[in-house]
Amino acid sequence: MKILNIGRLGIRKQVSYLLLSCSIITLLIAGSAALYGMFRVKSDAVSVGMEIGESAAKTGSDALKKSAEAAMQGIVHERSGRINNFFDDFAGDVRMLQNEMSFIMHNPQYYPPRTVNPPDRKNAGKVTPQLQFRAGLNPASVAYEVGLMSNLQDFMVRLYDNDDTIASNYVASKNGFDISVDRASDKRVDANNVPIPNDYRVRPWYKNALEAKSLTFTEIFADSLGRGLAIGCAAPYLDANGEIAGVVGEGKLMSDVDNIVKNTKFGETGFAFTLNNRTGQVINSPKFEGAFGIDYDNNLSNDPSLFDYEEPSLAETAKKMAAGETGFDLVKFDGKNYYVAYAPIKNTWWSFGVAVEEDEIISAATLNTHEIESTTGRFVDSLNNSIKFVILAMIVVFIGLIALFSFAGRKVAEKFTAPLQVLTDGVRDIASGNWDNKIEVHTGNELEHLAVCFNAMTDELKKYTENLTKVTAEKERIATELNVATEIQASMLPTDFPLNEKISILATMHPAKEVGGDFYDFYFLDENHLMITIADVSGKGVPAALFMVISKTILKNFALTMTGSDDISAVVTCTNRQLCQNNDAMMFVTAFVGMLEINTGKFTFVNAGHNPPMIYRKNENRAEYLEVKKNKVLGVMAKANFAQQEIRLNSGDMIFMYTDGVTEAMNEAGDQYTPERLDECLNGLKISEMSLEEILSAVKKSLNEHVKDAEQSDDITMMTLKIS
Repeated sequence: MKILNIGRLGIRKQVSYLLLSCSIITLLIAGSAALYGMFRVKSDAVSVGMEIGESAAKTGSDALKKSAEAAMQGIVHERSGRINNFFDDFAGDVRMLQNEMSFIMHNPQYYPPRTVNPPDRKNAGKVTPQLQFRAGLNPASVAYEVGLMSNLQDFMVRLYDNDDTIASNYVASKNGFDISVDRASDKRVDANNVPIPNDYRVRPWYKNALEAKSLTFTEIFADSLGRGLAIGCAAPYLDANGEIAGVVGEGKLMSDVDNIVKNTKFGETGFAFTLNNRTGQVINSPKFEGAFGIDYDNNLSNDPSLFDYEEPSLAETAKKMAAGETGFDLVKFDGKNYYVAYAPIKNTWWSFGVAVEEDEIISAATLNTHEIESTTGRFVDSLNNSIKFVILAMIVVFIGLIALFSFAGRKVAEKFTAPLQVLTDGVRDIASGNWDNKIEVHTGNELEHLAVCFNAMTDELKKYTENLTKVTAEKERIATELNVATEIQASMLPTDFPLNEKISILATMHPAKEVGGDFYDFYFLDENHLMITIADVSGKGVPAALFMVISKTILKNFALTMTGSDDISAVVTCTNRQLCQNNDAMMFVTAFVGMLEINTGKFTFVNAGHNPPMIYRKNENRAEYLEVKKNKVLGVMAKANFAQQEIRLNSGDMIFMYTDGVTEAMNEAGDQYTPERLDECLNGLKISEMSLEEILSAVKKSLNEHVKDAEQSDDITMMTLKIS
């Protein structure tokens, strides 16, 4: 085989070989550069797509988690408050029974002996007082005590009639008999209509009250008359010698609390539950199986405890709830991950929680991530196809341009490499955050199609970013509307405070959020009669503000129809009935409503579950809490009655009214300001020498010194009325 000797070829051939060699080398260099550029574009595109997907997933997941946490905690606090109200009313009933029975025992001379019949089957379904003895007791030995205690039966019946949630109430003497009121007379007799002996000494409510010597709640138990699960509250009462004479109590079925839990919904997978913080057992839940399944046995003590649950995350959260903590945790049970929000129910040993599947919370973020991954995948596939086509085209061009001169080869190389460089630069520019950059490639071939595909992907990513911007703008709009709502609410409260030779009034209101549920009001019915009101709506924020407007308007409308001071009780009663109508949100309001007869100083008032005001008497130079009768809050019981009271205000006397945001204001350690500190603050002032503005400023200063840097937890409202 002979080796070609170029030097012996003619000049034309040498030039041809030289040009051919240059063309081949040029094409090889251009092809390598083009391939490098295309693979670099592919690498950069995949990297940018992955970064954007990961960033979008993290940002979306964090935002959705925070939104869900806020919503779930709002539900938890609202529902736990409703259950707490259930227990507060429960304890209030028992305290009234305790006080009434103790008064009867201390004042027998006012109460002639009365009769209570034993249970009778014919009274089944009727509200009936009934007398039962324990086995072996001679009724004659306790006849006097039975006749005396029978004076409580009318009060027990009234209490039962005014509350549909009461299963039964009762008074049990330590001497072996009891009087109960319920609708289950047929459950207290045998088949021959003979009363069944009742040894209540073995019942938890009786034993716990005697042991604690104070008001106590029982654990959940099976109702002795077969009406389902119930909970009891009982307290001892005293005889004339100050000794415990027996126990009064009340039993309520758990159906109301169970309804609150089962009617609490959150999304598609969310559900609510209550937990016994003492035992870790689930008390209420809509579930029938799994970790939160309800399947109580006969003695209720063998139900599983979440403290011992096999999954550590759920057991740890249950222990946090038992410690009275408020939180938001990611736990695992029944084979799935759940977010659980929880908070303690005040004045009980229970906690309330809401659980929802993790997948439901972050589903939107996951969907966005998948869409970005899909878009990136489509672009990479298109890029791969384009690269394959370009490689094939280069081979064809390489074969076709073998005979071209080096100059033609160099031009072809530039033609292929220039658009690829534009693509590479465009990828880098977009990766730096310039979404408006458009890659301009007008080659009329697959490279231009590649640029179009890349620009399309950029547009989709830009739309996603713009959507996030719109969400942020919407949040800012809501914040602006809340500011307007704050101004509107402030404008509804009277600011023109009367100050003359007879009376002076001043009030302040500091909401905990943008809008609040506290309000105050005052207005003249005529020249001699002044109405004043201070009130506190349950909850905070926009719902409380709306209910505040309704309550304020209804109360004032009824007040303007009064014909005399005796109508105040009727005004409050009518307002309560109006608020109870269509109150599906179960909101309520506490209120102190009063009317001052300016010429005489007679002050008539009704206290509807509100904090008792403090009254300053100038002749005694001392402030003390006004004694108020216990009335129900407004908006809960449509049939509730409200007792009014009357006092006389003299020259120099002052009434200081406030909401629980004052006495329950907490510092960073969680300590409340308390009624005692308010008493100490007012009695430490020289009220007779101070203006109302100075008095309110002094109380606010005392509050600030206690709270310091802690966040305000409730609306703070104060109002003063002073007789000149």
